[in-house]
Amino acid sequence: MQKFLVFLVSISSVFLIADTSYAALEDDSSLQNELIYYVLVDRFTNGTAENDGDIDIEDPSAYHGGDIQGVISNLNHIKELGFTTINLSPVMSNGAEGYHGFLIDDHRLVEEHFGSMEELAQLVEEAHKLDLKVVLDFVVSHVGPNHESLTNNSDWLANTTTFDGNEYPSPDLSNEMVKQYFFDSAAFWINETGIDGYRLYMNENTPSTFINEFTDAVQSIDSDFFVIGEVINSNQGFKSDELTIDALVNDQIHSRLSDIFSSYGNSIEPLLKEWPNNTNLTNGLYLDSHETIRFTREVVKQKQNPITRWKLGLTFLYTTPGVPIVYQGSEVPMDNGEDSPDHRMTQINGGDDELQQHIEQLAAIRKQFPSLVYGKLDLVESIGAMTMYKREYQGKVVYVAINNDTKTKSITIKDVPEGMQLTGLLQDNIVREKNNGEYKITLDRETADIYIVEEDTGLNWLFITFVVLVLGGFVGGVTYLSIKNKRQQ
Repeated sequence: MQKFLVFLVSISSVFLIADTSYAALEDDSSLQNELIYYVLVDRFTNGTAENDGDIDIEDPSAYHGGDIQGVISNLNHIKELGFTTINLSPVMSNGAEGYHGFLIDDHRLVEEHFGSMEELAQLVEEAHKLDLKVVLDFVVSHVGPNHESLTNNSDWLANTTTFDGNEYPSPDLSNEMVKQYFFDSAAFWINETGIDGYRLYMNENTPSTFINEFTDAVQSIDSDFFVIGEVINSNQGFKSDELTIDALVNDQIHSRLSDIFSSYGNSIEPLLKEWPNNTNLTNGLYLDSHETIRFTREVVKQKQNPITRWKLGLTFLYTTPGVPIVYQGSEVPMDNGEDSPDHRMTQINGGDDELQQHIEQLAAIRKQFPSLVYGKLDLVESIGAMTMYKREYQGKVVYVAINNDTKTKSITIKDVPEGMQLTGLLQDNIVREKNNGEYKITLDRETADIYIVEEDTGLNWLFITFVVLVLGGFVGGVTYLSIKNKRQQ
């Protein structure tokens, strides 16, 4: 019965979203449109035993059997959650302890534990059939200790980079031969598999000129190709106006998001006031990742409800400027019980239906309303730990209210045009104008809603009729089965 009621709530949003005055997202190639699901290949799903070889699931630093076929077998799961892009951890050849992919010893070979080049090409092909894009991690900050092409040429190396607590060789990216090696390697994967983008791992010493030249090189092959930058260890030293990549993963915002949403009582107003609106780069936003402590772990440490906390955090992530990046298993939500990154095999089946449905609903709303993707962000009001902000694009406004307080809170606004109503898409709330032209938005503690502005037409009889018919059919069916069972007894 509970699942059925949740289904009705989800369906109600479809009726509310049907307002044709809001145009859905155009089918363009902007990275801002994407919702990214990050896959740590070795710890996702074991799709075939053919490449298991020397896996050891008892050793946390060994390969555990996740592979490209495992990703292929779960493409529908990722699609159903509403994601549009899959970001794979490095699939290049690695050392014995490089299950995570970041100790590359050859930038033009597929790691044998993960599968083959043909399987990777198949993954991209199957993903494209589902309108999913595929982005590969591409590491230039450092290489594995056995990377012959670089380590055999001392003038190809500049210094070392700390990764996972150890020092590894770092390539000299000002060397023309090294640059060409990486440009050619990047082109190799595009031509062999048809991938749609790279997540470029850099360090604080990576020259801006190299980053821009790398971007030019791959986009000369495919003008719609994405390049997302991430700086290992720190984002310091890079000015956004110097880079031509499409996005930069924002580690500073991540720590703020985790601190705010891991417990109730924290206001998001200070974060909104300093939100990076004026930048030429899209922000890659996340609550946790393969490099951080699980957000669920942070929540549990605060003795909070993970489902509630995830719903609030993801609502913020999906409704503020930037590209949401969600780490595998967050939909469950997973918690390894440790203050360290969670690299266990992902739990695909099971989990919490309420959270997964919330993720699906947020994705559908974001796709339907361009204001949530392209719109300017403005703080409307904040009272205690309840905050309301709006996104406006081409004259269309969407309001977002998040009550992270310990009790029910209300915010009153006046800038809604006369004769209109605010229609909530997450909770089916309808806020109508009061006599003095005010609109009072009230939310229970630890809840959120997304409001569109539409004409006040009174009661939604179409939706009411639908609910009555469905509920009537449901009750009738239960009654019929009950009578039938009694007769059989």
